[in-house]
Amino acid sequence: MPDWQDKLAEISQRNRQEIVHAKLSKREMLRLGLLTSSGTLALKLGLSARALAQSSGSGAPASPPTRPWVAPLPIIPIKQTVKNNNPYEMKEGPPDGTTPINGATRRINHQFCTATTDDHGGYTYGGRFAPVKFYETFMKPSSAKFHPDYSPTNFWGFDGIYPGPCYMAYYGEPILIRFHNNLPSKKSYKGFGIPEITTHLHNGHTPSESDGNPVNYINSSSDPNEINPKGFKDQHYPNVYAGFTSRGDNRGDPTEALSSLWYHDHHLDFTAQNVVKGMVGPYLLFDDRDTGDENTGLRLPSGEFDVPLMFGDFIFDKNCQMVYDLFNSDGILGDKFCVNGAIQPYFNVRNRRYRFRLYNHGPARWYEYALYDGKNYLPFWQISNDGNLLPKALQRTSVRLAVAERADIIIDFSKINTNRLYLVNRLEQTDGRGPNGNILSPGTPLMQINIDKSRTVPDPSFDFSKGTQVLRELPDPDFAKLMQRAAKAKTRTFRFDRTNGAWAVNGKLFDEDQVAARIDQESEEVWIIQNSSGGWRHPVHMHFEEHRILSRNGVATSASSPEYARKDVVPLNWNEEVKIFMRFRDMKGRYVTHCHNVMHEDSGMMFRWDIV
Repeated sequence: MPDWQDKLAEISQRNRQEIVHAKLSKREMLRLGLLTSSGTLALKLGLSARALAQSSGSGAPASPPTRPWVAPLPIIPIKQTVKNNNPYEMKEGPPDGTTPINGATRRINHQFCTATTDDHGGYTYGGRFAPVKFYETFMKPSSAKFHPDYSPTNFWGFDGIYPGPCYMAYYGEPILIRFHNNLPSKKSYKGFGIPEITTHLHNGHTPSESDGNPVNYINSSSDPNEINPKGFKDQHYPNVYAGFTSRGDNRGDPTEALSSLWYHDHHLDFTAQNVVKGMVGPYLLFDDRDTGDENTGLRLPSGEFDVPLMFGDFIFDKNCQMVYDLFNSDGILGDKFCVNGAIQPYFNVRNRRYRFRLYNHGPARWYEYALYDGKNYLPFWQISNDGNLLPKALQRTSVRLAVAERADIIIDFSKINTNRLYLVNRLEQTDGRGPNGNILSPGTPLMQINIDKSRTVPDPSFDFSKGTQVLRELPDPDFAKLMQRAAKAKTRTFRFDRTNGAWAVNGKLFDEDQVAARIDQESEEVWIIQNSSGGWRHPVHMHFEEHRILSRNGVATSASSPEYARKDVVPLNWNEEVKIFMRFRDMKGRYVTHCHNVMHEDSGMMFRWDIV
């Protein structure tokens, strides 16, 4: 780019940052005339995106260059309980059995967890799913090098790391996490993001008060206007299978087991900014089949051979700081690809099987992952979809993930006749519309994998090349009978489209006080999800309950497709209609559904539904 264009781009970027500092949402900018009715930046002096025509494409100059394969893959640390797993060790003292809403201005009770105090200051937990493990995490600013060629980058993180720590949870062991907001005060902080946090456990069968509703945020403990000076919030995760109410027990239906979950901030109008800022992390859930021990149950690779990989793409300025274009409501694409917080890292593996948990945390890019050895794309086994074990493993050479989707894959490095290969992204995507349909060859390299072939390593994990095994039965294994049940269920239609320059559902922007659907507890429904927004794709996420995809444009889901299993994200392609079957069990309260291109979500593409 010529020097004058570089300079103009930097001026435009600085001017935009002044508006970012004002903490305006996209909907507020529309009202102020900073965005046009078509959703693009108004042509105001020193702000126009046209000044950035030769930039990274997301409202900023291209990131400083980096060398690939010079940084090792960071391994996400496992989260530990409070000292001696004793709730008395948690900071700030006992809770009162409630959770704050709207910055602690009002509070609601936990549905399945109570906390009581005695005359001597002691307290105990009770309730149907009383927590047996206790954690606390401190959300705080931090800095780290995303690449050896960069100076430290400032970010926000759970416990001050990006990604946040990995929770190892187990069915039958309810937990309580105390989230402390130690971020800067809203008034003093000048960067992008908002220091008010509401943490969503993505894919969790979670009571609504702990679901991370967009308005259930907590302010910073350093905020002078904080009503609750403690600046913390307790969230209760029962870790129970769905269906326990109808079964009349405290266990639920084991075929509803979840596996690879993740958590992230979900603040109304600011989810994208806070996710880009670093507020994400993995949460793994185990049971007596997927045990976390490769010597038992399904014998899936475990320990150091079970590796969560969180993918995000970013833009960095000349000072190696993250850039966020508030004026981009379509979807920001970064020009630097990070895995677990490192730009194009290398990973040294042993000569055996590994379980890679692939997470696309966005904010807007889609991926098609493949293993490339320089000549060919190598096969692997996909064992899960959106973190849920499939009925049987599928041998594949690529797996596609929209934003917020996950997939677990098994790679047997002992059967690969090379000591080096690459994890690549084969999807071409040039803007927030989603992939344009072109498949790249060989693809964009994301991570280099170096295989130590010098010695044989013991491997007790299951060898899928020698036979198949049932991983997880489906709750409704007979698809024909499921379709018959669906034909008797109540049907609702939700159209994901554009309204007056903003992303909307059924022509309406999200309103926290407007309930789009009141749903009876223990009921079943069919939802028709439509995309009428032309050439745009929308990864649609339903909170709380998973679903089964019945059909796309009238074509029934094939048993050989990964979409045949349970999901929590529907990749909605342009001009497409998808029918899904949903249940609403066990818990009451308010939940949301939204596009997980989080720029679309923040623009208003979300709706509230209540279980009553």
